[in-house]
Amino acid sequence: MSGLNLWEPVTVSFLDPEGVPATWITSEDVHQVNTDDVRVTSQTLYPNPAGEISWERYAVQDATGPWTMDIGLSNSVFRTTYTLSDVRLGDVEKVLLGTLLTRREADDFVIYYSDLIPTALVADLQQHLIDAALLLDRQIQTETKQIPDIYLLGNRDIMDKVSTFTGINLGFENGYYTNFGERPGIFMRTDLLATEVRRLLTHEYVHHIFEGLSGVRNTPAWLTEGLAEYYEFYVAESGPRPQASEVRVYASADRARDAAQAGTLYPLADLDSQADWNSRGEGVSLQYAQAYMAVRFLNETYGPLSGKDLVLEIAAGADISEALVTVTGLDLTVFELQFNRWLTRWEDPERQSIIDYIAALDVILNEETANSNLRAQNLGATMTYQEAISSRTFLVQSTESLIEDLLNLSPPARAVDLHQEAIDHFGRVLVWLSLELQAAKAQDNGPLIAANDMIPEINARDFSLKRNVSNLEFVFNLSN
Repeated sequence: MSGLNLWEPVTVSFLDPEGVPATWITSEDVHQVNTDDVRVTSQTLYPNPAGEISWERYAVQDATGPWTMDIGLSNSVFRTTYTLSDVRLGDVEKVLLGTLLTRREADDFVIYYSDLIPTALVADLQQHLIDAALLLDRQIQTETKQIPDIYLLGNRDIMDKVSTFTGINLGFENGYYTNFGERPGIFMRTDLLATEVRRLLTHEYVHHIFEGLSGVRNTPAWLTEGLAEYYEFYVAESGPRPQASEVRVYASADRARDAAQAGTLYPLADLDSQADWNSRGEGVSLQYAQAYMAVRFLNETYGPLSGKDLVLEIAAGADISEALVTVTGLDLTVFELQFNRWLTRWEDPERQSIIDYIAALDVILNEETANSNLRAQNLGATMTYQEAISSRTFLVQSTESLIEDLLNLSPPARAVDLHQEAIDHFGRVLVWLSLELQAAKAQDNGPLIAANDMIPEINARDFSLKRNVSNLEFVFNLSN
């Protein structure tokens, strides 16, 4: 939208074809929540200095039919509608597999999909898998000759029906890969956020790659699952929305590190059995996090293909301890000790620079909040002429000092835009407070009127700056 009044808030919300407000999904592909952890269905935006605002809705999983978008502006709501239609997919037929599925021939594999799945998502996942396969072949330095058949299932109940029909006892998992039976392939539910669905498909495809390398040998579950996690994150961070994956990478890494620091990691021997892994529902998040970081330790310490090399050693007949000696020079006991020490001290270098910058910026923002509270107290107090000048002079001088502190910060690359936004914000706050001081000195309403006219801008800049600080903290898992 363009031609908007500067600093006037605009609210945007969506209604699905049933007229139900749709939750707002952020660019990090998470449901936005309020301070009470309740999902929100509208977003407040402020025009930029050119009087423009923009927003996006990632709609690949939205239901087809007529959608409504409400735009709140100047105490009025403007309503517009648009229609989402199914993507037409050719070469399809219906098959019965515990439930009715649609079969579609893709390039070199077959996709089956159930009801409740938008065809746009089917097309999106087909292309995602083709791209991921090429990327993984290059990264892992292997050549996968065949992509397995894919079974996309609209929810947990449908997945359970298909799994039962194909002889699979479904556990906690949202997806699985099987290379045996009448229906080998990747089976997965799709009623998750788009990033999770793509990650899940990549995860199971990585299992396909490494089972092809390992043959009939039993690779420890912590290695197979860790490799799947490691490469699913790699593919996601190489995609069009890397920040959506970063949120999940840092959350997983921190979960494992916190457990290492608390002494509550699983012994790797307890994570050998895939059957035990699949039955341990309560600790599933830590299992995956620990396995991911174990493979990350391997590949970052002993070479980027160390995880693959372990699989090849096991395929050649070695057990995990023998394979570790060959690849790392350490037996399993020493490797696990080294891994635990590394994990306890782990911190991502890029994130550490963000942590340091945000900590310094928070000090400045807290000082500004204190100034704001003091200004509010002063406005409600009866003051002499000199007291009024003195109180306003203090706020101006304090703001000048905060600007100097801000200019002395060196933001990391990921915080450069945020840093400039903070500089612009404090510059305008200084102008605002200087006008109030000028009005107090001259006993003139002219500067005071100008100062009051700036309040919507000050509020909008403050809102935007703090939201962007919060977003950066969220991406790097610093919210707590």
